[in-house]
Amino acid sequence: MLSNDQQTRVSAKGRGFTLLELLVVLVIISVLTSMVALSVAPSAPTPQRESRRFHQVLEAARQQAVLFNQDLGVEFTGNSYRVLHWRAQQWWISDRTEFSQYELPENLLQTLWINGLENDIDPAEEDVPQPQVFLLATGEVTPFEWTLRSLADNTLWRLTASPLGEFDLQMESLR
Repeated sequence: MLSNDQQTRVSAKGRGFTLLELLVVLVIISVLTSMVALSVAPSAPTPQRESRRFHQVLEAARQQAVLFNQDLGVEFTGNSYRVLHWRAQQWWISDRTEFSQYELPENLLQTLWINGLENDIDPAEEDVPQPQVFLLATGEVTPFEWTLRSLADNTLWRLTASPLGEFDLQMESLR
């Protein structure tokens, strides 16, 4: 028979956090960190800042898709983008402010490439939202390449996405 003191020690060893609980907490913290980074971004638009903002939006959306088991999509229209979510057999505009439509400054030009082909990002005539890039609940992402070119200088920011949801942002000098 165990004494009262031994029972306390044994039951204290049995308590703790599971690996899954720790992973969920880490994902929540990273999503919150991304949101804070987006909300405190400086106001002066530069190609670097705008590219990094888009990268953070994608990371936060991918993490949310996995964490909440929800398929998301990114819709590009003209010189803007927004995150959509799939619900009730159709795409809906997200009500989260960090995923709402974001207009790029006029001196920047975005281009989207999917499967090696330039994607049409002209404003759609229909009012039905339709994403070109998908962020699935499994963590998979439509492989794409997004570029942001500054009309003022010779810089190009290139963001590429792998099917496994890995994003790579690089700057190139155009000469």
